[in-house]
Amino acid sequence: MVKKARLGLYLENEDMKRQIKVAAAKRGISTTEYCTQAIEERLKKEGEASDADEDYKRKVALISRLDKFSKEVGPVKMTAAELIKEGRRR
Repeated sequence: MVKKARLGLYLENEDMKRQIKVAAAKRGISTTEYCTQAIEERLKKEGEASDADEDYKRKVALISRLDKFSKEVGPVKMTAAELIKEGRRR
């Protein structure tokens, strides 16, 4: 499981909070995701985020999907070497 970093966000007024909630709702995403996307876009625009950040995110997402798949499938009861040999026979 991926550990998430927490960031506190204090807004100057309630109106901005409402605007963020409305904008997120229009896109069907959470306010957290909306703010995360906005910050990521800003970081990329200013050259603070690199492609390595995107590669890391893709790897984390892949690992997360593999973990979920592994839980759904359950134990395989074969070693990786045995699975490879089986695949070569087919």
